[in-house]
Amino acid sequence: MKRAIFICLLSLSAQAQVLDADKIANAIYRAEGGPQASVPYGILTVKIGNAAQARHVCLATIRNNWRCWQQAGRPGDFIDFLADHYCPLSADPAGNANWKRNLRFFTR
Repeated sequence: MKRAIFICLLSLSAQAQVLDADKIANAIYRAEGGPQASVPYGILTVKIGNAAQARHVCLATIRNNWRCWQQAGRPGDFIDFLADHYCPLSADPAGNANWKRNLRFFTR
């Protein structure tokens, strides 16, 4: 009986993190400066014509990274995984830490 309860709790905790791409995109928008941002959603990898296109790219990036995170066995927290791809530590160590902190704040 104890084993069945443990397995049930383990499966619940493994599924506890559910993707809410819109919530994360909204947090990224705010963290990157919101309506005053010169680069909406912080999209620098492709040329963006407007905020709607930037949101589309942002959402695709979130979903792609979610799939990669799951395929990698869900190592650590998804926000850390996403931040290490969206705002890499190697490119901007201070920005990476700030991005993670801001995203956690705005997704609460």
